[in-house]
Amino acid sequence: MRWLMLVLAVAFVFAGCESKLDEADKAFAAGDYENAIKLYGKTLELKKLKAGETASIRYKLGKSYKELGRFDQAVEQFRLSIDLKPDELQPYMDMADCLDQLGMYEQEIIALRNALILDKENPHAEAMLGVAYAKLGQYMNAMEEFKRALSHNPRDPENHLNLGLVYDKLGFTNKATAYWEDALELKPDYEPALQNLAAVYNRQNDYEDAIRIYKKLVEVKPGVPKLHNNLGVAYYNSGRFNEAHEQFMMVKTLDSAFPGVEDYIRLAERGMAHAPVKQGKK
Repeated sequence: MRWLMLVLAVAFVFAGCESKLDEADKAFAAGDYENAIKLYGKTLELKKLKAGETASIRYKLGKSYKELGRFDQAVEQFRLSIDLKPDELQPYMDMADCLDQLGMYEQEIIALRNALILDKENPHAEAMLGVAYAKLGQYMNAMEEFKRALSHNPRDPENHLNLGLVYDKLGFTNKATAYWEDALELKPDYEPALQNLAAVYNRQNDYEDAIRIYKKLVEVKPGVPKLHNNLGVAYYNSGRFNEAHEQFMMVKTLDSAFPGVEDYIRLAERGMAHAPVKQGKK
């Protein structure tokens, strides 16, 4: 009889564990992360799980904390998941992402290095590693990782963007712009590349290229006063006052309180009155 009661008790514990786990998984899948955390915690208290199951629960706990922005608690759960099952890639990746959010870049690098031991040609991990190095100011290391990411995924515009950012930081502006232009070949409306190109071309007083890029930005994000203003300034600096005036009037239409818009309009009108209109691509 005692043996039978023991068997029934164990069966009851396992049934309760499976029930809690099912509830937790449903809450997790539904995005109810607070409830998922509570239910996974209760499941772990039953202590009738295999190591693999416990690792999976720890991982989902980490994901739940991550989704709620509780990154320190997420890191703790990802570490516990890794301790139980160190050959799983995703806990390293998610932990690295949380460490990045916490500004713990050295530890993020360690997590990503471990991820790359498991998956030696993972362009996402390589790109994340490059970003972590860049945030530490280690631009040569960042460049090396971005080049690896690019070699493994040459069709991703972000890899071209990142390499351009590093080259720009190191003062190799021509290489930077070449990579950003490559990014636009892959994705013509890629805003980060457009923004960086516009800034560089303005910095170089290359107003025709700045106009080309700002026109694309206006197409990508129509109705943004600042972009129309920047396009107007580029037109003005290139001596194309009519087109500058058109853009400044657009700015006023979109936001009559935009800083300096009346001054820009007057400058463009003065230029139209006293200087010949330069011909160029509109």
